[in-house]
Amino acid sequence: MRTSMVVTIGFVLAIAGCGSEVETEPATYAGGGGSNQVHTGALEAPILEAVIPMAKVLRVRWSLPSTCDSIDGERRTDAMTFIPAFTALGTDTDYVDEDANEDQTYTYRVRCIRGDAASEYSNMLGGNPQLE
Repeated sequence: MRTSMVVTIGFVLAIAGCGSEVETEPATYAGGGGSNQVHTGALEAPILEAVIPMAKVLRVRWSLPSTCDSIDGERRTDAMTFIPAFTALGTDTDYVDEDANEDQTYTYRVRCIRGDAASEYSNMLGGNPQLE
């Protein structure tokens, strides 16, 4: 509704010769509402909330400020660069990393993927699966 009002008002003002004075905000959602909305705004990075040791694996938990198709997670050990660790569904907010099972600290970061776009990486958090 808001998008169509902005377009209508902009069109009327453009006809009246006032179009150059109107600034509109980018729409967050396009469509008529409901579950069929298509997000058109900028992708925000997920927020990494916790890395939890459990039974010699790590559970990585995050929150989603943007609508995502998938979540890419990366991890590193103490002195290594980040490597791909997992891809989760865009609605998931956690992942159990069974490959992180050595007695060392693993540091994680995640990002939101939508179509060909990717958000910046999240904050980083770490944990050791051997320290419960």
